[in-house]
Amino acid sequence: MHRRYDAILLLGLKLNEDGSSRHELTLRIERAAQCYHQGLSPVIIPCGGQTPSTPVSEAAVMRDALLALGVPDTAIRCEAQSRITVENFCNARRMLGDIRRPRVLIVTSDYHMLRSKLICRFSSHMRCAGCAARIPADEKREAVRLEPLHTIDYILGYQSGRFKRPKLYSRIMHRLMKR
Repeated sequence: MHRRYDAILLLGLKLNEDGSSRHELTLRIERAAQCYHQGLSPVIIPCGGQTPSTPVSEAAVMRDALLALGVPDTAIRCEAQSRITVENFCNARRMLGDIRRPRVLIVTSDYHMLRSKLICRFSSHMRCAGCAARIPADEKREAVRLEPLHTIDYILGYQSGRFKRPKLYSRIMHRLMKR
């Protein structure tokens, strides 16, 4: 893990309604700050937009937390437009400009890492490695149950917007997610 990367991509997570970060997001932020302080990359790109139910973007909240953890403002480049993981990578890739095949270090939750690497490699054409934030089992129980469904959704092309979900598939997914 002592390789240098062009950027650390810190993936966001839905905020609390008051705009504060959930504990899981705080663990991701702390992990990204550790990676930065270890000298793994000169840049952190917090990725995550604003939802209608929150007053700020995920990227802005992560930026403030990174500053509090000693990451200088000059090392933070916010990507505050994305709403889903695919958009995180596509938007971050554009921010990295002319670098031919950027090498990025993904920081996300442990259960989310496999899908994140898959999306990074195939949707944004970046070389990637991961550094997962370890999430306590009681906090990730629901997310672990849903992650395979989100992965299937990505593989079938429904998260990218390229394809429209068939109605039957949408009903099945909706039921499985409500369990």
